[in-house]
Amino acid sequence: MRGAGYFIAVMLAVLGLALVCGCSTQWPAAETGKSPGTAPHSTGAGLRIITEDFPPFNYAGADGKAAGQSTEVVEGILARLNQTASIEVLPWSEGYRLALAGPRVVLYSTVRSEDREQLFRWVGPVAANDYTLYARKGSGLQLTTLESAKKAGLIGVVRDDARHQFLLANGFGNLLTCGSDAACLKNLTAGTTDLWLGSSVNAADIARAAGVDPNAVVPVYTIRTVPLYIAFSRDTPDSVVAAWQDALDAMKRDGTYDAILEKYGMTSPALAAAPASAEAQAGLALEVVAAETDRQLKVVLRPLEVLAATTEAQSGEWQQIRPLLAVLDEKEPEIRSWYALPDGPYYTVPDNLTSASLKDRSYFPAVLAGRESVGTVVVSKSTGRNAAIVAVPVMKGGAVTGVLGASVYLDTLTDTLREKIPGPFMFYAIDTENKFALHSDKEQIFRNLATITPGSSFGMAIERIHGADSGTVEYEDGGIHYVARFRSDPLTGWRFVVAWPKAGSTTAST
Repeated sequence: MRGAGYFIAVMLAVLGLALVCGCSTQWPAAETGKSPGTAPHSTGAGLRIITEDFPPFNYAGADGKAAGQSTEVVEGILARLNQTASIEVLPWSEGYRLALAGPRVVLYSTVRSEDREQLFRWVGPVAANDYTLYARKGSGLQLTTLESAKKAGLIGVVRDDARHQFLLANGFGNLLTCGSDAACLKNLTAGTTDLWLGSSVNAADIARAAGVDPNAVVPVYTIRTVPLYIAFSRDTPDSVVAAWQDALDAMKRDGTYDAILEKYGMTSPALAAAPASAEAQAGLALEVVAAETDRQLKVVLRPLEVLAATTEAQSGEWQQIRPLLAVLDEKEPEIRSWYALPDGPYYTVPDNLTSASLKDRSYFPAVLAGRESVGTVVVSKSTGRNAAIVAVPVMKGGAVTGVLGASVYLDTLTDTLREKIPGPFMFYAIDTENKFALHSDKEQIFRNLATITPGSSFGMAIERIHGADSGTVEYEDGGIHYVARFRSDPLTGWRFVVAWPKAGSTTAST
């Protein structure tokens, strides 16, 4: 069979086609605790496709073959490319190392994070997942911040998983890594660990598969939601990655992708058909997005300006400053206010002095120079949520003695805007560092737009949006042709955009 496979590969290469093949060996589910060993793999024109046990997205079915929502998406892509493959189910850390090394390895479902951006090529998104901390039922643990989780005991997390990398990046040292979520969950219920960083999407499924009562653990803190992608090792040709993305876009365009999500009890953000009046309504929608965003940020900015002038703030003493910020937090529950010293350490009401520093934040030098900062988009070191920063200097004797600030949660602001923006409109905001500050599909918030393919329809539209204070552009993204109105915002420097599907067209013409 090896000789026949080689002959077929050569013939297809001559014809300029891509042969996708994999290993025919079926591996047991990762949670059984059995080692899958070393899998044979193809090189040259083939792709080695790997996944892990992470239901409902991907897992080993009763017959040992890969199954799940993301697996069906991958199989749908292969079918549209007239290709077949045998998909390996391996422990995550092993699959991740193989995808980093190549050659031509495909790994799904993979969180696309800032740290991983340059490590792989990407196709997607194919799903979304959340990071949620779980404790044993009856433990009495209550968490409100990442800082409190650092003091809550030992946390179980899958080795080399994006959740593991997230905790390391945020200064966690109280970690016990496991080979699978099932192993982490068993450690939690056995009392080996105090917390498990899992996901609400599949915690119950993982518990049942591991022989654990799903009611034995409870969620105590949801950190963030992240998009899941198909990751390709860096050596994978551009043509292969583009073909996979085109096939996925076609699945989303014709409803196949939504049907797979529905089968697994999931939904995707959908736009209604655009009426003839959409363009006339878009101007109003754009003004609503801009005005409501500015209003929410100013609701925080103005009190901070007042507090910065008080003797309490100018004292530099946290015990005098804390009551002022406690009132602000209580009045605006969807923010996290803080006070920072000039060298970076900072305080919050729930945690007092935290273990992190703001010295490396891009906005911090400007505020130390005496300027206010509004709109820098960050992942909050206090909560792990996507946030827009509002920060003002505290001045005494002509010098900056501290910084008062607040992290305004962007997912909550997005929810508010979605209630106000009707019909077919998708909205988003692009910050001054070329990231999505807002997006009606919340999984896209914080996405770095520098990763968009240069010269693509969407990439050229982003360039035009950055190059003018206002206007209209058309572009194609995810298989849909959009018309978009945009305008700049003086308060934040963001570009606000409202887009809608162009009537009678689903392919790009720009």
